Amino acid sequence: MKIDDINWKILKMLQENSRVALKDLAIEVGLSSPTVAERIQKMEDAGVIEKYSSDLNMDRIGYPLGVYISIKIRFGQVERFEKFIGSVPEICECHKLTGHDCMLMKGYVRDPKHLENLNARLAVYGELTTSLILNSILDKKVYAGPF
Repeated sequence: MKIDDINWKILKMLQENSRVALKDLAIEVGLSSPTVAERIQKMEDAGVIEKYSSDLNMDRIGYPLGVYISIKIRFGQVERFEKFIGSVPEICECHKLTGHDCMLMKGYVRDPKHLENLNARLAVYGELTTSLILNSILDKKVYAGPF
């Protein structure tokens, strides 16, 4: 699918606010609402737009500590770990890596004791390295055009 300058503007606005009104998108890109709706539908059909989501303020819902946890999984445990990790409510991302560690996870916990409990459940599968997120310098970058 061709992503032209107009589609990039639409994508930028949808990333910034997935609930932006169609009429506002149309005004911004200089097209009619039906034309913008058609472009969005084509990008959805092509898989360029996969989903619409809401960002949660984890601190305000009681999970103020963000963590990154990398794991070097024990031999023979990768498949079991991949099945297990989807059932861990504190983990919101898990990525398979190259290099020393096998996986990198991002999650949220209530307090240090909660983190200790999470680490104990994960350590069954391998060696962990846990880092607390102090502050986010860049979070949810909006992609606004070709690199």
